[in-house]
Amino acid sequence: MLDLFEETPTVVIYTLGSLVVQPAIAVSIATPMDEVGRLLVRHRVPALAVIDDISHLRGLVTRTDALRALDESLATAGDAMTCIVFALPAGANIERAAALMAYEGVGQVVVTGRGGELLGMVSALDVARHYATTSGFLRAAAAI
Repeated sequence: MLDLFEETPTVVIYTLGSLVVQPAIAVSIATPMDEVGRLLVRHRVPALAVIDDISHLRGLVTRTDALRALDESLATAGDAMTCIVFALPAGANIERAAALMAYEGVGQVVVTGRGGELLGMVSALDVARHYATTSGFLRAAAAI
């Protein structure tokens, strides 16, 4: 079977881990949705990681999930979260992440360390900024 996400290196290989600029912001399953909304706005991120009592990743709450929670009266991050999480190791190339996001129709991937620990998240906008910068259309300082 053809592996749709087989890595084919570019001239210069940039890793997904190089795009992680801050640790992922995580909330517990029991975090109230009003707090989730405040965190999404305050940190200007598209999603928050949802972890359980022993810090295992259980899902993501996206901005869309937060808006849906208002309409459906969902009370906690655990109620509103998306349970299917797309994750790649920090050493994966950026093209692989772009292909995964495009194929699955998601706006971010979780980046994990060697032991599977949560390192951060990379959004489709992070990938677009990377390519705009490396192509010379955007200065590195403007990309931050």
